[in-house]
Amino acid sequence: MTPNFKVNKRRPARQRARQNSFLAAYSECANVKDAAGKAKIYRRTHYDWLENDPTYRPRFEAVRERATQALEDEAVRRAVKGVERKLYHQGRLIRSGGKVQTVTEYSDNLLITLLKKFAPDKYRERTTTEHTGSINLAERLRAAHERLIATKRNDPDSGAA
Repeated sequence: MTPNFKVNKRRPARQRARQNSFLAAYSECANVKDAAGKAKIYRRTHYDWLENDPTYRPRFEAVRERATQALEDEAVRRAVKGVERKLYHQGRLIRSGGKVQTVTEYSDNLLITLLKKFAPDKYRERTTTEHTGSINLAERLRAAHERLIATKRNDPDSGAA
């Protein structure tokens, strides 16, 4: 099966420009679909480049790493510094002395997630499974086999005597 992707040998500069456009968009949004839309390419084109252009994958991986770091930085900011939200009452902004009132909201979920990432030995979820009683499968199988043999011996229709 041959891919429908062809390396553009006649216009490598144009392809490189399209790749750069996609990578720049991806670095801002960290989303393949949105970056493809901004770069005006098909999503599949990005995946074709990953599979068939040996120079593209390392550039994409570097951009993805930077985008991941930017997302992580934003998660830390929201968890630790919080986000200012305007206060409303019955659909109207609350003002005091002509100034819009705000409250700082923090994300406990982001904080927990970050703690699990940065200190997994301390904060990861732990589950344990305990078995009680003894399960000796070999012993149970042997007993079942002996019962089967005894049943056949005692059954005159089984043909065993």
